[in-house]
Amino acid sequence: MLRLQPVTPTDKEALSYIEDLYVKSFPVDERRPFEKLVELLGNTPVFHLRLLCDGDKKVGFISYWQWPDLTYGEHFAVDPDERGGGYGGKALRLLCEELQTPVVLEVELPFDEMSRRRIGFYQRSGFTLSTLRYIQPPYFDGAQPLELHLMFYALPVPMESDAFSDFFCRVRDRLHRDVYGVAPGRYV
Repeated sequence: MLRLQPVTPTDKEALSYIEDLYVKSFPVDERRPFEKLVELLGNTPVFHLRLLCDGDKKVGFISYWQWPDLTYGEHFAVDPDERGGGYGGKALRLLCEELQTPVVLEVELPFDEMSRRRIGFYQRSGFTLSTLRYIQPPYFDGAQPLELHLMFYALPVPMESDAFSDFFCRVRDRLHRDVYGVAPGRYV
């Protein structure tokens, strides 16, 4: 049975597994240095890291930021040896049910088959793609900002409504300020 096991900064075995999967799964410009992730885990109460486990088997991880009114899923990866086994969809369902807030994710633009498949996976998991312009600030000096899309689960307003644009801007500004540490409006 799949479970989402909380990880602490002292859980060396879990962190070693997660670091290996993190580095293999995300290009350098799409991730922070791992030691910064561990630092966040110890010093930032809204930042969480969960190990995906099936019994004793480690099958992936998810990192996220949880505020009372919103959750941002920052990184999510299933072990390449375990992909296609339904772990990703189950983990997202478990997390979304547990959090009870709207959830936002950043995804690559649909420029190739893999990015289109990833977007399709999130859509099948109940997320909705926004095509409003979104720029991910760089994770570190020397990295480039990235044009991405945001995807939402449990939107509090219809995407077709005028209120969605305001909601989108509030989410973007919170991510930029709280996650990336840049002034809102710098990357729009």
